Amino acid sequence: MIKKKNKKPHYWLRAIKHLQSNDPVLSRIINKHRSSTYLTSSNSIFITLTKIIIGQQISIEVANSIECKIKKLLGKINPKKILATPDQHLRNCGLSFRKVAYIKGVAEIINSKPSFFSKLELMDDTDAIKELVKLYGIGLWSAEMFLIFHLNRENILPLGDIGLINSYCKNYKINRDVFIKKISKTRKLWEPYCTVATWYLWRDIDEDVVQY
Repeated sequence: MIKKKNKKPHYWLRAIKHLQSNDPVLSRIINKHRSSTYLTSSNSIFITLTKIIIGQQISIEVANSIECKIKKLLGKINPKKILATPDQHLRNCGLSFRKVAYIKGVAEIINSKPSFFSKLELMDDTDAIKELVKLYGIGLWSAEMFLIFHLNRENILPLGDIGLINSYCKNYKINRDVFIKKISKTRKLWEPYCTVATWYLWRDIDEDVVQY
């Protein structure tokens, strides 16, 4: 799969205009955090999925620490080096046994079936997610992160993401128990640019740009 790295998505400026015109709450957030940063695809498929797996159900700070330890151990993170590294060595970096298995599973797929990932580019969001969750250790959240951060799909709304939940509840002044009901209405104002809405809501609780 050949992709231009670090390129601003073609829809980015159009999305900002749409969101600011349709949602005054999000318009305020965009004005507050608007800068030269934007969503982009900057890593290989394997690095992206490795980062996503590492980040499952842990804080960004802990995930970054684990990734740094793996880089120090391997020099460079790639499928060949991951597969050649004993599980316990990766465990010593802070990975659980399951996450070691997940990452090695992705490495094996990249080596044996590279077409699995190239086909995702041709699929719509729903079908791409259905394919990704077939991978061991890749659930809905991980698949959505891949579509956002690697494929840069424009209309992904990761309803199970804790950062999105916290930021939405804070900015729209609601309790978490009505989050799904409320955001289901708000998403109609955002579509077809839910990814960009999510990006700015993330920025409002953490200005450090996370890049999987």
